[in-house]
Amino acid sequence: MLTTLNRIFVVQFYNQNAGTFLVVVLIAFGFLSGNEHKALITAALGSPFFLTLIFLLWSLYLLKTIAFIRDRLTAPENLFLQTYWLIPTPTRVGMWLAVQIAVLLPVIAYAGWMLQVAAFYRRWDSFGAIVLFIFVLVGVGAGAADYRLRHPSPSSIRLLQLAITLPYELFFPVYWLRHEPLSFLLTKAFSGLLLAGVCRLYPTDDYDQRLLLIGLLLAVIAHSQIGGQVSAFERRYLLVLPNLPLSWLQRFRRYVLTYSLIWLPELLIVIRNCPADIRLDYVIWLWLAGWGWLLFLHSLAYKHEALPERWLSGVFAGFIGGLLFIMFGLPVGAWLTVGWAGAIGFWYRTFAQQVTDS
Repeated sequence: MLTTLNRIFVVQFYNQNAGTFLVVVLIAFGFLSGNEHKALITAALGSPFFLTLIFLLWSLYLLKTIAFIRDRLTAPENLFLQTYWLIPTPTRVGMWLAVQIAVLLPVIAYAGWMLQVAAFYRRWDSFGAIVLFIFVLVGVGAGAADYRLRHPSPSSIRLLQLAITLPYELFFPVYWLRHEPLSFLLTKAFSGLLLAGVCRLYPTDDYDQRLLLIGLLLAVIAHSQIGGQVSAFERRYLLVLPNLPLSWLQRFRRYVLTYSLIWLPELLIVIRNCPADIRLDYVIWLWLAGWGWLLFLHSLAYKHEALPERWLSGVFAGFIGGLLFIMFGLPVGAWLTVGWAGAIGFWYRTFAQQVTDS
């Protein structure tokens, strides 16, 4: 039984959120060394406010795991799990605890590192707080999963709501914000802070425009998982979409508008933090190039069941190649042209292949 739960919840959770974990790894280990991490942990152990912020981030991660397990429990293919409530309560709770520990493993591993540092510096108050909070996270997650199992259709109070008809272009952005808030928060926070930091770093030394292109490249990589998320969203909720009488250009235009909304905050950030030595039109071209490359990544990922590790390997290879081209002075106009031409070309080929197969 535990093997079945692991395959349904744990394996699928990590597969679905591989892009999110890539962003976290880039933030945590791409820019900070082990000593810098240890310094941050030491500061958190000595500051209740800082430690509370870390607990808040862990709580957001817990909410993501609870939402995922709740969603999987109500999926039609997993309705057989409702019979699990017949299992004796101690056994059932033990299985949920094991599942919750597995999905919380990144948090538990980092907490273990913090506990090691706390023990070294004899910060027993912080040590106890971390241990207690981890037990609370695991217990709350397991309790929420068991409650949903025993109450598959809980009664609720319906308040008066304003019905708004969303255009298609807003379907995925609204879904992403409501149902995958941690992925949304990490992606946009990493991308926005990175671009703002690069813009503020530019005037501090003798940099040229290649620094901004490197920032753009990293911001696009932060969004590299979105193409797969959009494809998975449509396969699950918009099954009729492939059969609609829409041309490849009409479909592509809708994705253009969707990604313009997703990429819009980056435009506001680079305009707000634009260095004095950089012309505004260059910043606009920079943002348009990023928009085209997001669509390019979408065209590559759409309707393709690429393994997460292969996709991450491709993204890493693309980063290395892009960095080399930037170092050799490839201008932003070339990046814009290649991104948009690649997006249109791959999307047209995908659509033509889909028509041929049907």
